[in-house]
Amino acid sequence: VHSSIHNNSDNVMDCFASTAQLLRPKKKAKLEHLSSITIGYLATRDGSCKPKHWKRMKILFDSGCAATLVNHELVKDLKQTRDKKTKWRTKAGKFTTTNKCNITFNLPAFYEHREITWNCYVDNTNNNLSQYDLIIGRDLMHEIGINILFKDAVLEWDGATIPMQSIDKLDKTYIDEFEQEVMLTQDPVTTEAERIQRIVEAKYSKANLSEVAKSCKTISEPEQQELLASLKKFEHLFDGTLGTWNTDPVDLELKDPNCKPCHAKPYPVPHAHEQLLKEEMDRLCNYGVVRKKTVQNGLLLYSQCLSLITLLDLLEILELLILI
Repeated sequence: VHSSIHNNSDNVMDCFASTAQLLRPKKKAKLEHLSSITIGYLATRDGSCKPKHWKRMKILFDSGCAATLVNHELVKDLKQTRDKKTKWRTKAGKFTTTNKCNITFNLPAFYEHREITWNCYVDNTNNNLSQYDLIIGRDLMHEIGINILFKDAVLEWDGATIPMQSIDKLDKTYIDEFEQEVMLTQDPVTTEAERIQRIVEAKYSKANLSEVAKSCKTISEPEQQELLASLKKFEHLFDGTLGTWNTDPVDLELKDPNCKPCHAKPYPVPHAHEQLLKEEMDRLCNYGVVRKKTVQNGLLLYSQCLSLITLLDLLEILELLILI
């Protein structure tokens, strides 16, 4: 402050005025009325895709709860397994569980066609998870990468962002309207187009390692310095060109050998992005990442030759290792 105001009274007053403006609690007061909630749909019968077998749920994302809890009324027709008696303290209250159950559900506010399967604790107390059907805890949020950004009052998952909502949106008076709002807001074509746009605009240039390390906000400043030191040891890997990873084939084993493949409806590339996508595919062909293959009826296909890992991909892995 001393170096910027130079003992000038006008500057001092400006400084105090600016500080007072920043300290006004208007935004904070507004955020206090918002909650990390949404709606979703749970499959009440294993393997069924019929709409009548998918039930709407009121969902709370609770980073203070270690595990994910589901209302016993929703899973009464699903297979459950006995588990030790466990007591939970959540944002919605205290609960006790004695069973667990594999559930399949989706979060249409993020992605309409993505299904999540998870082993949840079943709440069988009389309060029925208070006003929520499903409380998503830290276990599932960490597994699939859902982040609650309180500063921006949003929830983020794999590039998609949704705003926090007033708890009133889940009231029976407003929930139908909220459901319609969610379904109208979710536009798979637009969402995927934005992901394509980010990919095709990627510049394969030499990375500024200092800026990259500073951009990792989930780690402390000393850890950022450690990350920067590690990256500098392998600076030649981030020169903007593709290389070859010479190693033996790697086998990736699924955690659940009985898991089912995830299928989603394909969506066409928007006309506005067709040229950009073509340019990107041509560039990847020149790099040897993919190759062109023409089949019957003149249909052009691309097959993958190499696995392309970017610095951002590597940083996500490094951040996860640091957190662990």
